[in-house]
Amino acid sequence: MSENNRRELIRIAEDMNGVSNDETRQFISRIVNDLSNLKPSIAFVGQIKAGKSRLINGFTGQAEYLPSDVNPWTTVITDMHFGHPSGRTNGAEFHFFDNRQWHALIAEGEELRNMFPDDEDSYKREMIEEQVEAMKTRARLRLGDSYEQLLGQHHDLEQLNSDDLARYVCAGDDPTDGEAHDPGSDRGLYSDITRKAEVYFDIGHFPFPLTVTDTPGVNDPLLIREEISRQYLKESDFFVVVLSAHQALSRADLKLFRLMQALELGQIVVFINRVDELGGGAEDAGKVRADVLDGLEKALGNSDIDVLMGSAQWAHYALTGDETGVNHDHVLAWLRAHPEQMKQYLDGVEEIKQGPGPISREGVLRFAAMIASGLPDLRRHVTHALAQGPRDEQLKMAWQHLNSFAQGELERSKAHLRAIDDDGTTDPGGDENDKTLGELRATIAQKTSEIIDDMDDVLANLRGVMDDTVSEAVSAVVRGPNGQSPLLAKGGDTELNFAPLRDRMRELVQGATQVVRQRMLSELYAIDMNSNAALRALPGWQDPTDNRMNTSAVRWFRPDTTALTRGITVELRVSWLSRLISRKSVVARAERMIVQEFEMIGDDLVDTARSDLLERLNTVLDHYLALLAGHLEQRVDTGQTNARAEAQAAFDQAQRVADDLDAVFGGDTADKKIAEAAE
Repeated sequence: MSENNRRELIRIAEDMNGVSNDETRQFISRIVNDLSNLKPSIAFVGQIKAGKSRLINGFTGQAEYLPSDVNPWTTVITDMHFGHPSGRTNGAEFHFFDNRQWHALIAEGEELRNMFPDDEDSYKREMIEEQVEAMKTRARLRLGDSYEQLLGQHHDLEQLNSDDLARYVCAGDDPTDGEAHDPGSDRGLYSDITRKAEVYFDIGHFPFPLTVTDTPGVNDPLLIREEISRQYLKESDFFVVVLSAHQALSRADLKLFRLMQALELGQIVVFINRVDELGGGAEDAGKVRADVLDGLEKALGNSDIDVLMGSAQWAHYALTGDETGVNHDHVLAWLRAHPEQMKQYLDGVEEIKQGPGPISREGVLRFAAMIASGLPDLRRHVTHALAQGPRDEQLKMAWQHLNSFAQGELERSKAHLRAIDDDGTTDPGGDENDKTLGELRATIAQKTSEIIDDMDDVLANLRGVMDDTVSEAVSAVVRGPNGQSPLLAKGGDTELNFAPLRDRMRELVQGATQVVRQRMLSELYAIDMNSNAALRALPGWQDPTDNRMNTSAVRWFRPDTTALTRGITVELRVSWLSRLISRKSVVARAERMIVQEFEMIGDDLVDTARSDLLERLNTVLDHYLALLAGHLEQRVDTGQTNARAEAQAAFDQAQRVADDLDAVFGGDTADKKIAEAAE
């Protein structure tokens, strides 16, 4: 569904709120809120010097906006909001560290450090502590007495330019270096205490509101820790993993992919940047791409990840006209080697020729560079995946709920109008209707409790099975075949492969939630049948055309397995474990620690599944109760004499809403969606 569809659904829902009863209005307000805040997020991740910031500038069309010289060990995460739900289209907010967050930067793997004291590990801990202390020292020198007051606060700038941004996210001169520091410069003034930047734009060339996130490099020692990784992994819907064509799929890159491997692969696209710097042009780039695909296949056991190629430098030239480092012959050679991009270029040139103004050579060259950069292809890939994924599902579910309410109100108003025409009175069965509605609410509440109890039984069993699976799998990996632990291997890197365990844990949670989902659907259908039987027993009752329960929120449930993206402490340190461990007793202690970490991941999987299933169950039943209330609640007579005119106006309003909703999809599609919702 397009952005116009989303806005139209919001408009229709707000119109419906004006004529709905209290129970229905409450549910529709939730729909309006969900639709208004529907804003997917895209995180660009990758190593330092992979060219993420310049690539984001090209992706968003904001040339030179993000500085490309961000301090390589900064912790700043920059969110660029396009079409934010608040309506804000300019300025920025900068959030500063507080003492608790400073401490979190240092608190890394205490249990492992105590367990395996080692000079190399101690050095890493000391290095992180030194870097944080250096950040504090620089901040104190730059900010003076205001340093303490700024911690935990934020700055909100109504307008923002590149100089403002540089004060918050760029390294600037080091004030501890007397020779290099310019005391008159405020570049980097707040950078050492800035935790996160949020910048606002209009929707630009994107088809719907979204957030683009620029992250620090994954080989940054202050980023690789599990908690910072989880922060942007959990908050983003899509990931662009940026690789450098000079060193594609390095150890740090593979470490990142292993951390993300529990995500659905459709949420990831790889972009190989800086192909303009390859001596062999398209031929060399093709070899790099093939190597990346092969490496992903070997590392993840699945190569179903799209790999695109291009050059942020070419996009930079296209946006700014800065020809530095750009060889136009290489751009044209790249287009000739890629027929689909060449067609985009030729079609675009023809369109430019049809325009009112003259065609300049520079304009054509810059257009060619933008197509060759791969950024238009990347935008189409990402926005299409987002539009066809959870965003589309959420819009369809909202449409189905609204359509159920609209059809119910249409039938109710039609019945009311018919009753007035038949005998000149309003429906005399209001008291009986209210009584039936109360009884149905009580019955549904009781059945809901039974459904939740059954769900908890299934998930409790899942928790036990998962703990047993973790214990057996970790023991097999850590102790090795025939009791030869890889932790005690001599020479080379220690490899502990927990990918099969993660896959098995995913299968277990998917299987258990499938059982819960099917049982929920069965009980929901029983509730629907019993409710309809009670309605038909009412005197003079006529079935509305759409009184079916919309179970799509439960039927479309897929368990969230992002907890499986979390790295295991030992898993992230395999390069030096073989040198670290010399006693077999340590193997047992390592096994216990890893089991505990995987058990915590299992607990998070189960808890998240329960929370999500419960939320979806409540969504279905809240909607159904609101629908029943729309049919049954007694409407108090206003005392006005022209009841026929009021009934006709209510019917006309209901018909307009139904027609508007039908127009969002179209008649045939609407019928199909209603059938899908009811199964």
